[in-house]
Amino acid sequence: MEKKLVNLSELIVDTSFLLPLAGIKVKGIENDLLDGKTIYYPSLMLTELIAVIIKEAKKLKLSQIPEDAMKGLSYIISNVRLISLGQQDLGIIYEIINNGWNDIFDATLYSAYKSTGVPLITMDKSFYEFLNRKGLDTNKIILI
Repeated sequence: MEKKLVNLSELIVDTSFLLPLAGIKVKGIENDLLDGKTIYYPSLMLTELIAVIIKEAKKLKLSQIPEDAMKGLSYIISNVRLISLGQQDLGIIYEIINNGWNDIFDATLYSAYKSTGVPLITMDKSFYEFLNRKGLDTNKIILI
């Protein structure tokens, strides 16, 4: 799977790939997977990232968010290139939702991929298969 990423200098990432930066281990994601790459992430998806961090802290019954998670979030905001919503994104997001997909964050991620042309990596096999079934562009989407 990492072989597909070797020649890529920039990537849009799904939330799963940012979680290790916030101290949350994700099965199947190596710590150095994104080393040397320019990383992009839709700014609207920061809400999802924060929600996952909070969910993990609650699951572990922590009294507060760990310092590593707060530093990781700060690192992400400072070092990951956040993609703003553009005029065409709303139409792309609506197309995905209107075609039967219910996750607004997945639709937002796909719209960032479509509007920038930057390759996208995801672990979401069901979303990838949905896009293929609907005949939507997955040429530069890498399923890990």
